[in-house]
Amino acid sequence: MSGQSGAGHAKKILAVDDDFHTRTLLVDLCESAGFEVFQATDGEEALAAVAKHQPDLVLLDLDIPRRDGFSVLKTLRESEAHAQLPIILLTAMGDMGGKLRGMELGADDYVTKPFKLVELQTRINSALIVRDYRRRLVEAEEELSKLRALDPATGAGTYAQLKASLDAELSRSRRYGRPASVLVFGFDDYPALRETLGRDGCDRFMGRLVEELRGGLRGADRVFRLANDEFVIVLPETDPAGALIAAKRLLSITVRTTAETPSGPLAVPVRFGGATFPSESVRNSEDLLREAARSLRELLEAGGEQRIFG
Repeated sequence: MSGQSGAGHAKKILAVDDDFHTRTLLVDLCESAGFEVFQATDGEEALAAVAKHQPDLVLLDLDIPRRDGFSVLKTLRESEAHAQLPIILLTAMGDMGGKLRGMELGADDYVTKPFKLVELQTRINSALIVRDYRRRLVEAEEELSKLRALDPATGAGTYAQLKASLDAELSRSRRYGRPASVLVFGFDDYPALRETLGRDGCDRFMGRLVEELRGGLRGADRVFRLANDEFVIVLPETDPAGALIAAKRLLSITVRTTAETPSGPLAVPVRFGGATFPSESVRNSEDLLREAARSLRELLEAGGEQRIFG
């Protein structure tokens, strides 16, 4: 059993028992395994120690003063911050009722007194492994959730999806020596557009615009929303000349896609920036987005009639 975390820091264990001899055994065992150990002699001390030290695991005796172990366990499990904290109960020999009640309240495991050191080592190790796997699973689910999500107003991909897509595309480009491009498009005066159309009207227009633009894209091209007023189009297998052609085609679509207002159709000026990998200034996906955004920003700042990079 190792008390070292993946970052090289000692994991922390809180030993809760009002018996000095038992507590000393627990401390000696955990410290010899490389853990940092804290102690508490009653329920109130235990809750205070959890809040202060944020342990990775609690060894909790059920028969302690000032709030018994059941009360401590219930309080921790009702706390969002400690709902997943591994807790191993220390129970008396033959106390089956206590073991069952403790498990029902959410204990991860129990060890019967007088405990065998090898058994306790195994239980601690198992609880920490389960905790780590559970945490990794939650993190993986969160990442998958981000990747599955779409922008609700337009159906475009999210930034997390864009980053994953670009990284994969550039990796493929490096491997096969093929180019890849991105277009970034934005609006001359998004705040004025939002004020004119209102939030719902603006969302409806954005959704319709993205739908129209998809009709002018190839099957492998993908649209992502980078911000409220900025979208990115990934163009695999596309060199600078091809990106310019695509931008011109998409610009013609934006010209005929108007917003509906009480006063009638409203033309919404759109400008396209772009960048291609590989190039001297583009080494990775962040560089590619930065260069495309820079070209769009230059167009927006210059104003005038020019609507696409190049």
